Amino acid sequence: MAIDTMDKLVAALPGQHRHLFKASQTAEGAGTWHSLWKAAGSPGAGSTPPTGNGQTPTRLTAGAITLVNPSGANKLYLARFSVAGATAGTVILYDRLWHNSGFNGNVTTAQTIATPPTLTRPDADGADVELWGEVYTAMGATASVFTATYTNQDGVAGRSASYSMPANALSVGQMFPFTLQAGDTGVRTVSQVQLSTATGTAGDFGLVLLRRLAEVPITVVNVLADRDAFALGMPEIFPDACLALQVLCTTTSTGNIMAAVEFIEG
Repeated sequence: MAIDTMDKLVAALPGQHRHLFKASQTAEGAGTWHSLWKAAGSPGAGSTPPTGNGQTPTRLTAGAITLVNPSGANKLYLARFSVAGATAGTVILYDRLWHNSGFNGNVTTAQTIATPPTLTRPDADGADVELWGEVYTAMGATASVFTATYTNQDGVAGRSASYSMPANALSVGQMFPFTLQAGDTGVRTVSQVQLSTATGTAGDFGLVLLRRLAEVPITVVNVLADRDAFALGMPEIFPDACLALQVLCTTTSTGNIMAAVEFIEG
């Protein structure tokens, strides 16, 4: 039963509490995004995803924030997200729907996914699914345009998303967002990626399909920033969600990050 009244919200409290810590990571710089998927802490570091066809991670995948699925017909919601950090930035909580690795930064022919992913959580229409890249081994520093071919939220295939890499090597752990083709709002699946120019070093990068759930800015370091159910809009957490964190950076490190989340069901 959906939590759609104040009485139901109060009755659902307290929920599942999870306390998080992620060690500081070396980032590319201000205005860049950095993944905490492989950062040490609690939860522990995740692994580099499988190459090629990749993997659909879940709440049981190493690196995911632990949660218990709702019982029966209940739904699970994010009711609180609190963050404190040693460096200013914005911490983003998201559901990691699918990811892979093994793409080469020194190849300009199309690098295909033999079996394009099928979303298994209720994001199947892709309406709010974003396409990102993630760096697992640094590539070269030659500027290049990354173009991904995807199917949009309406099931239209052959759409093109792009990311323009500047003339500097992407850092290990850096995430970069693809801009979807005009008019599109989400991604159902992705089939290939192609670079306009070789970066100079093969490296290793992959793609990530994700659903963004919440963002909390750290404007004053080491001071708690807190968002309750009303400020968050109480987004639904789908069963088996693989919850993870990334940071929109203001400098060349993410800083140590401490956070807490609370899930309620009803």
